[in-house]
Amino acid sequence: MISKLCALALDKPATCGQMLILGAAILSLGGAWYLQMFGGLFPCPLCLEQRIPWYIASGIAAATLAIPILAPHAAGWRMWALLPNMGLMLWSAYLGAYHVGVEHQWWGSACTGPDGEGGGTATIEELMAGIATDNAVPCDAIQWEFFGITLAAMNMVISLGLALILGSLFMKALRASQA
Repeated sequence: MISKLCALALDKPATCGQMLILGAAILSLGGAWYLQMFGGLFPCPLCLEQRIPWYIASGIAAATLAIPILAPHAAGWRMWALLPNMGLMLWSAYLGAYHVGVEHQWWGSACTGPDGEGGGTATIEELMAGIATDNAVPCDAIQWEFFGITLAAMNMVISLGLALILGSLFMKALRASQA
């Protein structure tokens, strides 16, 4: 199985990158939803925001993988879809790093306040919506860790690693297209 994946990365790096991002997004989002629905963890606003790049990247990857089926002559553009997905993973890594800082009270956020005490600069409508929300969790509350690594930190590391892999696969696909 591993040898087939390695062969795919060498022969078709753009396809491999899109499959990698789609698989990682399914696992990441599936895990987040599983923990939310069955694990008793409730996402804070930053947790929910960290999911956005994954949703977008999975849509781009799925659409890009469908290109040869829908338009076989356009399959050469698959490698260019690695760039926005790489950017989305960098955005996800940034959000994860920001969330880690909020969790450890290195800085405040809109959902914890500038001093980490709560309040922030929310409008009346945002405050009322927060009151109506069941199980609201502040962004600086660490609900789960694994050997001291929070879910936000895991998202940061995974996203940064994927961005680096996608960048190298893009460079490999670009060199192969120019040869």
